[in-house]
Amino acid sequence: MKIPKSEFIKIFAGQFWSKLGDSLIPVSMNLRPIKNVFLGNLYDEITNKKYYPDLPRGYIVSDKHNRVSRIVPVFDYRDSCTYFFCVKQLEDAIAVNRVDGTFGGWTLGNPIKQKEEVEIDDLPISGIPPNTYNPVKWSNNWRDFQKRTYQYFLKGNFTCFLKFDIANFFDTINLRILEDKIRLATPKEQSFVVELLFHFLQNWNRGFERYSRKTVGIPQDEIGDCSRILANFYLQDYDAFIKNLCDKNSAVYLRYADDQIVMSNNRDVALDILFAASKELFKINLNINSSKVEEFSQHEFLQYWAFEIFENLENEQDGQKANMAIQTYFDWLGKGVNFRSDSVLKRIITVVAKNVNILDPHLRYRLFAKIYEPNFLVTLEYWWLNKLAAIIGDKNELYKVLDAQMTKVRFNQYHYTLLKFYKKWRQSYPENDILKCIDELSIKME
Repeated sequence: MKIPKSEFIKIFAGQFWSKLGDSLIPVSMNLRPIKNVFLGNLYDEITNKKYYPDLPRGYIVSDKHNRVSRIVPVFDYRDSCTYFFCVKQLEDAIAVNRVDGTFGGWTLGNPIKQKEEVEIDDLPISGIPPNTYNPVKWSNNWRDFQKRTYQYFLKGNFTCFLKFDIANFFDTINLRILEDKIRLATPKEQSFVVELLFHFLQNWNRGFERYSRKTVGIPQDEIGDCSRILANFYLQDYDAFIKNLCDKNSAVYLRYADDQIVMSNNRDVALDILFAASKELFKINLNINSSKVEEFSQHEFLQYWAFEIFENLENEQDGQKANMAIQTYFDWLGKGVNFRSDSVLKRIITVVAKNVNILDPHLRYRLFAKIYEPNFLVTLEYWWLNKLAAIIGDKNELYKVLDAQMTKVRFNQYHYTLLKFYKKWRQSYPENDILKCIDELSIKME
């Protein structure tokens, strides 16, 4: 490895190292390594070809959709740092050729984000996933995608809108194809780093796949930025193909991560593009999730994205518009409108958390009744529960609802989140009951 040890250690400055110690699966203070000593030892281990991935120290199980599990491995410091180092070293080579209209490919060093900033202004969004070590970059990229979608909607006068995503995206990425793509994009001097990266990707899951090398799938680990960068790079050739096809047919292609949108003035053209997309994805071992393909008219698309509501929530100090947005939210729920209701509710929470007094009295009860619904509360990450705690005076009702879900929820992400939340906000809480649920719901290796 050509990089000096001092430069290797500098790579891990800032938020990434802090995130390692802030895991949902707690790391005891006495087990947290001394940073520079640990990184120096890891450098020697990698340089001397002695590095081999450990087993994940745990798995977080979350609700992907409709009670389908998403399994998130939690790596130890050693493997997390190795993965981060590899992607950090390669990012300048794999962060080029971003296809216009695609988002989510910002890098740890951020060159690709600079290109996106030329194109887009800011627009507020509603939420941030837990598996990113840099929530600001995630937030900026998502609102850029949302803003671009709105711009094309206003300017294009399209009549047919298709929304679709990739089935089990991260889990079906072919490692051989990914490695070939990375080797083509990177200079020969980076061969050692590429080998180290795929040594990790092929061997981290041997707790279940044993000693056979993993050939398909990259981990949606707790600090998901590394896998996100690789996944976005994996789709760049596909992006270029679909963008070119859309341009030829006067259509628009937009993508954030694996969420994709095609806008067209002709329904048959839009469906032909979807068909072509499915064939092109098949070439790299991917498939469109057929159950999640949605077709919208112009009016339906406008409502689905809730542009009107988000626009009224843009100025967090404008109480009149905020209340209009909240009223619209409840009106749409009552009418059964298909829109991103949970995202809207989270955005409302963000606005209200900054000034709870902006709420009109007749909306206050309805809003808090909605927030306290168990089906919503159990989906909230630690960050959102903190937002709630900040605007609630007497939290006993909140604790009562949360406690009642402990034995009902089958996804341990909820219990890990609850444990972390209670440690911060609640003096006396049922810690042993939560730990018991975590143990019963944990994924155990044979």
